[in-house]
Amino acid sequence: MFTKREHQILLLIAKGYNSSVIGEKLFISTETIRKHRTNISKKIRRLETGDLKLNVFAIRYAIAAEDTP
Repeated sequence: MFTKREHQILLLIAKGYNSSVIGEKLFISTETIRKHRTNISKKIRRLETGDLKLNVFAIRYAIAAEDTP
């Protein structure tokens, strides 16, 4: 469902990092992070409820990823 980069970004969102910090950690611009967040949001069919839905999904995704062997 997600690209490798989107997966990385989702995990960092789940850890509470903002776009600026994520960009520094992954060595990409905040504009690139913005585009990835938009793509992620489209993939989870985000409604106009602010970033809350994206953050909740990211947390659930991270927990599921940790449980995967």
